[in-house]
Amino acid sequence: MPEGLTDQEWKRLLRWHPFRQQLWLYYPVTRPVDLQILSVCDRAGWDAAQLCWNVCARCRRGHIAKISIADHWQRQGLGRRMVQRAMHGAEDYHWTTTHQSPQAQQFFPALARETGAAFTTRDPICEHTRAAGYSRTTPRFERR
Repeated sequence: MPEGLTDQEWKRLLRWHPFRQQLWLYYPVTRPVDLQILSVCDRAGWDAAQLCWNVCARCRRGHIAKISIADHWQRQGLGRRMVQRAMHGAEDYHWTTTHQSPQAQQFFPALARETGAAFTTRDPICEHTRAAGYSRTTPRFERR
């Protein structure tokens, strides 16, 4: 079961969306620059994909801190859709990331060509993002 939901809330979400194989859960932030989390769960409640990012409106910067997708869900456009969700409203910001895996080293340059975002790896993150907090709030379901 996804973190932040009770057993009853999870069962209700499954009942409301009986045909969805992927359930998108967004964990909203309590402060503007805090780490944002988007999890995509299967019907068993397993987080098969997760994206963590920060956005600083003051500095007009975005940073992808982590993206992970289960092997059986890769190469289906899920990562692209997740990053596009993160970039919503901040498409023209300067975006950075960390290339931690061979898959990410292929993924982010391709995504940069599609979106026009740099997704640079060596640029420092802004001081606001560096001081950002982390807390997993109660998630909300997103239609994707």
